[in-house]
Amino acid sequence: MSGSALHRPGGRISLDFASPASTSLDELVRLRTAAKALQRQVRQRSAAPMSGGSVSRRLGRGLDFAEVREYQPGDDVRMIDWKVTARSGKAHTKLFVEERERPVLLVVDFRAGMRFGTQGMYKSVLAARLSALLGWCAVSGHDRVGGFVFTDDWHDEIRPQTGRRGLMSLFRAIHHSQQRIPQPGGDQLARTLQRLRHGVHGGSTVVLLSDFNGFDDAAHSALGSALQSLDVMAVHICDPLDVNLPPAGRYPMISRAGQSKKRFMLSISGGSEREEYRQAFEERAESVRQLFARHGHFHTLAMTNGSLRDTASAIMARQALPTSLIPPLA
Repeated sequence: MSGSALHRPGGRISLDFASPASTSLDELVRLRTAAKALQRQVRQRSAAPMSGGSVSRRLGRGLDFAEVREYQPGDDVRMIDWKVTARSGKAHTKLFVEERERPVLLVVDFRAGMRFGTQGMYKSVLAARLSALLGWCAVSGHDRVGGFVFTDDWHDEIRPQTGRRGLMSLFRAIHHSQQRIPQPGGDQLARTLQRLRHGVHGGSTVVLLSDFNGFDDAAHSALGSALQSLDVMAVHICDPLDVNLPPAGRYPMISRAGQSKKRFMLSISGGSEREEYRQAFEERAESVRQLFARHGHFHTLAMTNGSLRDTASAIMARQALPTSLIPPLA
């Protein structure tokens, strides 16, 4: 298999890619094989916590009402029936049955700041490859797949469709966004979140794949009621340089725009600059985490130099990746 290959040394999945800086339609399609293998691994880990306290074979979450029973440890706190709880004096939760062809929307950030990487792969490429793995899992689970792909000055909306049609449309949008010359600036993140609020049906599963740069008050407001009506999975994508500055010194860097390259030097001073930089990252990341956690939504950090296989597997099982993967301040 050329370009991107799937190996199974000792029964373990190993992914190899042609480039850390770009992906291709062909590569995203071929990730279907890896997605099937990952699904089998996730199903084998029967103790993995999912929404509702059990593992689902699908990425989506059904909302067809079934019954009310007493709350049990592991139940989704968002599903507590407060009226029954008040009448009985004991916490009760609503149970729902999973329906077929749930809408799953993959929101892929391709803004200029995402087209960056110092280790592993570009943040945008990690977002694209994760969206392919998760999308193929949703397709095999008979969910309807669609989503949004956006840059700083452009976006494409793909309405959820059955089979592979919606996912292939998403792949084409990713390919198109990758060909566009980055245009830093704008508030496309807030606009995309606003489109989610107004254009996505309640009960849909939405996977946000972004570095959440610019996740300001406008973006918070744009989400609005969507946090109450949607099942949101926030994947906060980070490069090691987002987390820590390197030791003091001068570092050669390359900036690409289309076919052109620009070389420059990054100067890092000593003293408290690195500690302040790390603290600023932790505060931003915690702000994003708390917003989704307050509404009971899944959130995890995903590092560009981490294992794509392990990252996708954890997201599928809704297990936050361990903070030990975040590089310490050297």
